[in-house]
Amino acid sequence: MQVSVEDTSAIEKRLKIQVPIEEIRKQIDARLREIGKQVNLKGFRPGRIPFKVLRQRYGQQAKQDVIQQSSQNNLEKAIQQESLRLAAMPRLEEAPVLDDETGLEINAIIEVYPEFETIEVAGIAIERPEVSVTDDDVVEMLETLKKQKMNWSNVDRKPKAGERALVEYVAETESGRVPEKGKHRLAVILGESGFEQLETAVTGMSAGDEADLELEFPADYREPELAGQKAKVALTLSNVQEGELPGVDEEFIRSFGVQSGVVEDLNTEIRSNLERELNQAVGTQLKTQLTERLLEMHADMEVPESIVSNEASNLLQQALRGAEIDVTAEMLEHFREPARKRVRSGLLLAELARQNDIVINADKVREAIEEIAQTYEDPREVVQMYYQDQRLLQAIENSVLENQVVDWVVENAKVTDKPMGFQDVIDSATQAAGQQT
Repeated sequence: MQVSVEDTSAIEKRLKIQVPIEEIRKQIDARLREIGKQVNLKGFRPGRIPFKVLRQRYGQQAKQDVIQQSSQNNLEKAIQQESLRLAAMPRLEEAPVLDDETGLEINAIIEVYPEFETIEVAGIAIERPEVSVTDDDVVEMLETLKKQKMNWSNVDRKPKAGERALVEYVAETESGRVPEKGKHRLAVILGESGFEQLETAVTGMSAGDEADLELEFPADYREPELAGQKAKVALTLSNVQEGELPGVDEEFIRSFGVQSGVVEDLNTEIRSNLERELNQAVGTQLKTQLTERLLEMHADMEVPESIVSNEASNLLQQALRGAEIDVTAEMLEHFREPARKRVRSGLLLAELARQNDIVINADKVREAIEEIAQTYEDPREVVQMYYQDQRLLQAIENSVLENQVVDWVVENAKVTDKPMGFQDVIDSATQAAGQQT
């Protein structure tokens, strides 16, 4: 087998493979013998068919079988021989050609991962949030929990800030009616929904009022068909409700899983949850800064388009949230650049791990899975599910490895501590996460 490799780009190579005709002929003869053992031909005993007859009857079939199998086997051997790091399945430029004199020729295009020089992190500047959970943060979260348990009652007047408007609506977009049948229902707390146009509209309405208006829906709106869209909306204000905060009694406390019913235990649980959330937010902040610096250092880095396409599809499916919508090329294109950035970031972090012998810590993987599981009714069942589903497990392993890389960089880069408040860190992390999608 002769192999030649041509670089068509930093991430794409053209492979030309030539298999000698003598080798192909031997394989065809061997294939014919296999066929001779399997087929029944009238006038001949099984396994006793003359080779000349086999060649006449099954020569073309044997040739096609060998071309297919030999092409696959030799392509795999060539990739291994040339130490190519595949980013996607190889694709043939054309059907393999068998010449009776020169042999079998295979031409394939191979997408490979980019090659990296040593990534130096000593000069990377990172600001590490210096923050802790305070008593005020716990009190503020307790107030948030009380709002979640707000007691709502109907009032016969126009809604005010902080009150809840229950609305029904039908929207007409360029793509058609949303929903196709019936109406969508929505509860809007004035001043808190983030949908200012809708809040302004219902502020001047009373229960039972109807209005026809044009709205521009927020980009993160819960209905994917309307997210970021302008639409004509037929709106009905069903009810106006004012809220009353509950008292922090035993019933309230137990509703959050604190069975003792003691407020001190609830505060301890709140603090623990806030600290966990804060640690995740700090990690997100550090990872975001690191990936931004790495991307700046590798501004000209090319990445395989097949991986970008897969990541764009993943981002789109996340945005659709399971909605059954026909995906268009335009919809995918919207996510292509965010996907490219995520792929580039992921490859750079993985390369840092490879260059510095950072391997996945199984204990940290277990901790990450158990932390997720604690939010479910049966944690043991969730842990088992993660270890039985290779896709879920791999996602956690990749996340843990990236966190390990970030921890290693923090130990080796130029890190300065930056005093910040709890909510500032949370908001910054949320914004950073949003920019990644």
